[in-house]
Amino acid sequence: MALVAPQVASAEGPVSAEEVERPATWDMTVEELRAIGLGQYRGDPVPVPPDAPLAFDPDEPRPAKQGVIFVNFDGANLQSGWDNSKTNTTQISQLAGPFAAYGQGSKREATMQAVRDDWAPFNVIVTDTRPASGDYTMNMTGPTNPFGGGVLGIAPLDCNDSQTHNNITFAFHSANDQFSASTQATTIGQEVAHSYGLEHVDEPGDIMNPYNAGGNPSFTDQCIQIVSNQGIVCGSQHAAQCGSSNMQNSYRELLALFGPAQADDTPPSVTITSPADGAMYEAGASFQITADASDDVGVQQVDLYVDGSFSQSDGTAPYGWNVENIPAGTYTFYAVARDLSGNEAQSNEVTIEVTEAGGSGGDPSGGDPSGGDPSGGDPSGGDPSGGDPSGGDPSGGDPSGGDPSGGTGSGGGSGEPPPDEDSGPVDTGPFPPGYGERGMEDGCACTATEPNTVAPLALVGLFLFGRRRRRV
Repeated sequence: MALVAPQVASAEGPVSAEEVERPATWDMTVEELRAIGLGQYRGDPVPVPPDAPLAFDPDEPRPAKQGVIFVNFDGANLQSGWDNSKTNTTQISQLAGPFAAYGQGSKREATMQAVRDDWAPFNVIVTDTRPASGDYTMNMTGPTNPFGGGVLGIAPLDCNDSQTHNNITFAFHSANDQFSASTQATTIGQEVAHSYGLEHVDEPGDIMNPYNAGGNPSFTDQCIQIVSNQGIVCGSQHAAQCGSSNMQNSYRELLALFGPAQADDTPPSVTITSPADGAMYEAGASFQITADASDDVGVQQVDLYVDGSFSQSDGTAPYGWNVENIPAGTYTFYAVARDLSGNEAQSNEVTIEVTEAGGSGGDPSGGDPSGGDPSGGDPSGGDPSGGDPSGGDPSGGDPSGGDPSGGTGSGGGSGEPPPDEDSGPVDTGPFPPGYGERGMEDGCACTATEPNTVAPLALVGLFLFGRRRRRV
């Protein structure tokens, strides 16, 4: 069954399909599509197993809430367990391990823009930067594909987004494959929507159609017949919009979950929590600068500024930076937090004073430390028999001219941050029944960049700043 004129979603709402050119490929059979290089399959979604922990009752109505989609083009090392995008944990066990990065080039941004366009009607933020806080669905977009080249993606099927707001979905695309940005965006959109309970439908003009028929599908505002190899799973969710568990209106279901698009103009909040304003340290001290940041949707990152100049960014809460071996002087810090919509806010300013350790190194009674009067503490050699014992006495004083009891400084210790600790084993539970092992074919398993990596130390002025190591 293929509906001729479904409604098509746009940023202004659904419009008639008569206003959108319908490509001939949308009316081809799968065999005809494959004959011209199309017809690839977007894998059957994997239903959330009955013993999975649920954040919500899938049959309990919930108010619409803004969603966040993180399209991860940069790869990651995934572990097996119940879905948690924040810890790179996937319940699709075939994809645990290294997931390769998408690659660079103009198609990456074109795909990202196409994903934004597909989700523009809904109150959903789409980003390719991992959020530093809040819940988000993560779509891993890259060439690692254990199911074979005829499969373009796979995802958990989470009815009404009830298991978790932090599912992980997969689109098997790369910067160098043969698929257009629109086709890649359709795969990403379909797999993400599976994690919100949407199933496959028999209409190539809808993003939820399982076969690649080209063109530029969208989430259509019409009840369309569901097609499934495993039976309909989220029937009550579909019936709420179509009056039948066998029909699905993808546009209305997403609208019920997230609401219509609305501008996010609320800035985040951010505060420097340590050190306190006016704090004093001795030269050579080591300490941490910490900040609290929050947003109604999610913080993207927090930037640290020292004396008005950018120092470093931290993209994961808790936010903080190590300061090591700080020299004497006066320093002013502040932080700037940015949310997923680009809104920014600046924190309070904190000024600290760093004094020379153990004094200035001259005569504690007030002599001229630069020399001249041999009785006044000339560190270069006054009267060796009777001058200031802290300066010229070769038998007792500090040969550097400072206070022998304190000239080497005592502030702050070594400044070494505590080592990272493993998060411990993840209870993987039984692997949920799902998509079969057809056409097994190993994809690239290149090493990928990990989130939460400690940033390299950067020289700021004359002392070292390093992003604080944290316990995961």
